[in-house]
Amino acid sequence: MYKIPSEFLDFIAPDCSRAGFIQKYLNKAGLDAPALSMEGKNHIYVKFPQNCYDPMFRIKTVIAHYDRYAESPGANDNSAAVFCMMQWAAELAKRSEYSGFQNIRLIFTDGEELGSSGGVTEQGAFPLAQVFRRLGITNDDIYVFDCMGRGDIPVLAQTVLTKNAPAKFKKDFFALEERAQKLLQTSNNGKWFSLKCNYSDNASFIANGIPAVAITMLPSLEITAASQGFQPKTWQLLHTPGDSINSLTPESFEIFHNILNNLAALKIVA
Repeated sequence: MYKIPSEFLDFIAPDCSRAGFIQKYLNKAGLDAPALSMEGKNHIYVKFPQNCYDPMFRIKTVIAHYDRYAESPGANDNSAAVFCMMQWAAELAKRSEYSGFQNIRLIFTDGEELGSSGGVTEQGAFPLAQVFRRLGITNDDIYVFDCMGRGDIPVLAQTVLTKNAPAKFKKDFFALEERAQKLLQTSNNGKWFSLKCNYSDNASFIANGIPAVAITMLPSLEITAASQGFQPKTWQLLHTPGDSINSLTPESFEIFHNILNNLAALKIVA
């Protein structure tokens, strides 16, 4: 059984400089992690060695926001996902020395919480998505992970595309969505669900014409309640002092690690 490291408590401490914490953790693992400053927000880009990539296969961009609501520890939103991804990044760096490429582009974003009140264009990831579009980076498989520290069922957020969305965008999005479904099914013994969820950083990419999916986690009993129209307790805890380490379930971390490792192993011809 996974045990949440003591370092996690340091990460959710009120006075933690979260960007600095992430960079220091990754630097210790031998990874450069520069900050990409955009419109007052600092996104952290993880630079894996060149042998981690093979241009014959599709890049998998993996994203989690590290900012948190001011009045909450943010243990689940979104510290759990970020911490797991930091551990995973360190593992990938070591693994690449022996098993070759994974084609992972990893970014920790800043300013996601702004979108909950000001709309998608206020999200810190929105200018990042604009840069992707301007540089022609539109063929990545983009996975956004948010609130992955509580529960035993991975949830793929339902996305309703506008009727006037371009045909190619729809085709690419549905293909990505299908790959995401298979990833979750494989990673958790066939147990996964799809629900209407609040948008995360995936909204910024979709708004810029780039397909992106969002994945979260919920306990089984809350899945049942949510499918009946009730708000899951997990979501009620978000943005409150109750989003603490005591609300987390170590099993979630194990499931998330399975998802991440299977994603790294996934090879899609570009």
